Amino acid sequence: LLRIAVLAVFAFALVVPTASAEQPLGTTETHRVRMVDGNAFRPGRITIARGDRVRWINRDDVTHTTTSNGALWNETLQAGERFSRRFRRAGNFGYRCTIHSGMTGTIIVR
Repeated sequence: LLRIAVLAVFAFALVVPTASAEQPLGTTETHRVRMVDGNAFRPGRITIARGDRVRWINRDDVTHTTTSNGALWNETLQAGERFSRRFRRAGNFGYRCTIHSGMTGTIIVR
């Protein structure tokens, strides 16, 4: 009888999913994207998990925008300001600064 109970516990442990040690269930991570001198987003491309947040921080001396290519968000940030957005669905999300035409970025949500 003891052998059956031990086997049952072992079998249960094999089939029940557990939370990842890197990111427990119910938690989200915040990823920073800096707007820097030279009109660039740093990093220019990031990969995040569904439910995570991206926080844009304007570390430049001039105004920038973070504007979704798909009209999902559009925020203007003065020097030192920040903006956050949670990404709840998977996909590729391109964005740009509408003030500086070559300033672009991509968020990949898995």
